[in-house]
Amino acid sequence: MGLKLSGRKKRFNLIPVLPLFFILFGLFSCFSFKVEVPLEPECVIDTVVIVKAIPDKDALEGKIAAEPAAVTDANLYALIKVLQVSKPLKLQWLWYSPENKLLRQSKVIEINAKGKYLSYFAAWDVMPQSYYADKKGRWTVVITVDGSFLARNEFEIK
Repeated sequence: MGLKLSGRKKRFNLIPVLPLFFILFGLFSCFSFKVEVPLEPECVIDTVVIVKAIPDKDALEGKIAAEPAAVTDANLYALIKVLQVSKPLKLQWLWYSPENKLLRQSKVIEINAKGKYLSYFAAWDVMPQSYYADKKGRWTVVITVDGSFLARNEFEIK
């Protein structure tokens, strides 16, 4: 005679599994892991450009485009726009010639001396024509904050 199968489906019995579940749940709930929340970024750079003239206040709120530089330009400005600043910063510009020689170093300027939150600020340094009148080529300007690197821009003077 052959095997008879009943029409009943066999149900999975959860009762032996429940104690195991509670043991594992209890075991993992006893541990806590230290989570370090990263600090908010201090200097979020929006723009670093070379321009021939400083834009007016309304134009500074939007995107600022770089302008082509020529040896005949009266001055060149290295402009930086930084977002979300909440502490005082000391900025300095370092201008390097196409031969990678430091030709000009700006004075250190302090931004946000009172340490208030600024949604953005724009700052710049000017390089007079006398520095680049006879030096066509690829120039570099490096901007430092509190003595450390912040931004760099390479540009061509034609």
